[in-house]
Amino acid sequence: MNYTPKIYAFAFYEATNNAKNNADIDRCIKNLLALIKANRDQKKLKNIFFAVEKLITRKMGGRLLSIESARELSPSNEKIIKSLIKPTDIVEKRINSQLIAGVRININDELLLDGSFSTKIKNILNL
Repeated sequence: MNYTPKIYAFAFYEATNNAKNNADIDRCIKNLLALIKANRDQKKLKNIFFAVEKLITRKMGGRLLSIESARELSPSNEKIIKSLIKPTDIVEKRINSQLIAGVRININDELLLDGSFSTKIKNILNL
């Protein structure tokens, strides 16, 4: 069968949601990995784990945030960003020198807020 990472994630979430203890959760993980192997979908593992993380975070009321900046954020910018983050959010921060300056924030891999200098230059030059 050809299952998408979202289908695997939803099935895993539903199975673990009904788990009563850690042994049940361990069994769910083993079953998921066995199913992925049986369907020869090992190449999808990274996407499956990301989909599981995204689904669980959303069910808990959180978001997956990826924050890229050209260099370390200043204390004032760090404070502004922290004020926008909820306790249930999962945040990944990265330095990306290709941005030249500014910040790029990706929310749930669905919304991209791009305030980078490189994007502004590309927009001005219509590249």
